[in-house]
Amino acid sequence: MASDGASDRMLAALTERVPVDRSAATTATTLAVVTVALLLAGQAAVAAAVTSGAQPVEQVRQVPADPAAAAWEDAPTRTVSLSKQQMAPPFGGGSVDELDVRTVANDSHIGVRLSWTDPTRDANIAAPNNFSDGAAVMLKAGNQPPITMGAAGTPVNIWYWRASWRHGPERAAGTGDMYAYPHNDSVTMPGRQADNPLSRASYEDGAQNYYAKGYGSLSHAPAQPVDAAGERTDDGWRVTFVRNRTGAGEYDAPVTDQQLHVAFAVWNGSESEVNGRKSITLQFSTLDPDTGNLSVPDAGGASSGSVLQVGGGNETGGSEGRALAIPGFVGGVVLSAVLVWLVTYWRVVR
Repeated sequence: MASDGASDRMLAALTERVPVDRSAATTATTLAVVTVALLLAGQAAVAAAVTSGAQPVEQVRQVPADPAAAAWEDAPTRTVSLSKQQMAPPFGGGSVDELDVRTVANDSHIGVRLSWTDPTRDANIAAPNNFSDGAAVMLKAGNQPPITMGAAGTPVNIWYWRASWRHGPERAAGTGDMYAYPHNDSVTMPGRQADNPLSRASYEDGAQNYYAKGYGSLSHAPAQPVDAAGERTDDGWRVTFVRNRTGAGEYDAPVTDQQLHVAFAVWNGSESEVNGRKSITLQFSTLDPDTGNLSVPDAGGASSGSVLQVGGGNETGGSEGRALAIPGFVGGVVLSAVLVWLVTYWRVVR
């Protein structure tokens, strides 16, 4: 009680020294609230018009695997921002800033074409410290998974393409697929001798279909329904992924009746990007299978005042992630409200 009395006396003393005009304060507060409401409404409208716009999936008779097919040119383009992978070791990447995405579909198949700038053609891994260019699409139908390649209980489907599988150098007889050794492949390449699907030099479908439940849990899917093709352009790569809508495996993401969450990754071999060192999207784009609309997150990823999910995946699974809010826009709104209140109050009491 004594402390409450002291607080009342201090407040009364402050009020006597700095008298408050209640009418002016009410007017200033009203205008400040209106300003905040207008700023929030404006931000939502801009986000909807500029960054969250719907991209209709181009409906085609046949989904083309060829990146240069004319059907791709008629499909609208959306651009997603890429960032350095810094959520789990090995950290790194980030040499590719953005990625253009186009989608086409028909009743039975869905196709995605990725295009990005990369001045170097990295498809030859025939020497130590040579790494291949690559790209991947991560998908999950239904509830949004953690961005950290899924988590325990929330598996994701990953489509992966590597330039060295189709665009690597011609191999000389007797040299093996990667390095020349004075032994046959049964000694120097046990993975291939054991028919390990991750040890092959090339794949007929041009892509690999994987499942993951967090970082470090990538596994080869028993069913391989994904076709991919890459094309080197004047300034980079164009890569297509094509698959039937339903998939064929336990964790294949169906493009049927649930919203699809989609994320992307790119590897630049000349920048030593391999495994976890890559350029990634920090937020999911979404694909509505009914309307065929693709919505992408705000350009700039987590640096533009959005929410970034982080979480530690491992071989037994990953965490569900936690949200880190970047309060740049919120701080601006608060500052604007304070300034409006002060200016309005000052003008009214004058």
